[in-house]
Amino acid sequence: MRVPPVVIYRAISGPAYLLAWEQHPDRTWWARLAWLEVRRDGHAGRHARVAADDVGPVRGQDYSVVPRRRLGRRHRPPGDPTDPRDPANRAFNRNRGQNLYRSAVEQGRRRPPEPNF
Repeated sequence: MRVPPVVIYRAISGPAYLLAWEQHPDRTWWARLAWLEVRRDGHAGRHARVAADDVGPVRGQDYSVVPRRRLGRRHRPPGDPTDPRDPANRAFNRNRGQNLYRSAVEQGRRRPPEPNF
């Protein structure tokens, strides 16, 4: 079993494992990440699907082994129900915050089409 390459995830200001690149039907790229949170009362493993612009490369890592997936319109990747940053957990599902969600989607569509590393 190989250990996935490490990236810097800006939301946690630290390292995370890059599990896969995913291209959505709107041609935006997202990164599937996993990381470990260490707290006073223990530790917890976390995972998320984040925009490609939110991760940065770490010198010396081999990113050629990371799979790239193109997702179809009907495919919805699994989310983390404990992560408020996951779009599946946003207030949009309860008919609140729709304008904020729509503007975030529009910003995501204007991103570069491919990760730049």
